[in-house]
Amino acid sequence: MAKTSSNQINTIVGPNTNFHGNLDVKGSVLVYGTIIGDIRSDGMVRSAKDSYIKGAVIAQEAVIDGELEGSLTIKGRATLGGSSKVVGEVRVDLLVIEEGAQFSGKCKMKRAKISEESRHKDGRPAGQGSHNQQSHSTEESTPAAAKDA
Repeated sequence: MAKTSSNQINTIVGPNTNFHGNLDVKGSVLVYGTIIGDIRSDGMVRSAKDSYIKGAVIAQEAVIDGELEGSLTIKGRATLGGSSKVVGEVRVDLLVIEEGAQFSGKCKMKRAKISEESRHKDGRPAGQGSHNQQSHSTEESTPAAAKDA
C-alpha cells in the first residue's frame, strides 16, 4: 500500500458542489464549492476564491482564499489570502494575513507569549519610558569664566 503525503491533495470539492455534513480527510483537501459542516484533515485545507465554508476547519496547515464562517484550528501555518473573508475564531501557531484579506473575530497564537524579563514592574513593555520622567536639557553648561570673555 502506497504511503500518502499529508500535503498531497487527494480530495477536491468542485465549484458546483454543495456538501452538507462533516468531512474527515486523510491527506489534503481543496475546496472550490460550498461546505456546511466541519472539515478535519491531517494535511492541508485549501479553499479557493469563490468557496464557502461554514463550520470548523481543523488541520495541520491551511490556505484560505474564500469565505470561512466558523473556526480555524491549525497546528502549523495558516494563510488568509488576499481574497479571503474569515469570520470567527482562529487558533494557530503561525498566521499570515495577506493584503486585502478580511478577518473579523478572535485570534489566539499558541506561541505568542511575552517573557517576564521583557516587562517593567508596572506592566509596560521594556524599552518604553514612563510618562512621569523629568525632561533633561541638552544644552551644555558653560563655565562662568567663558561667559565673561
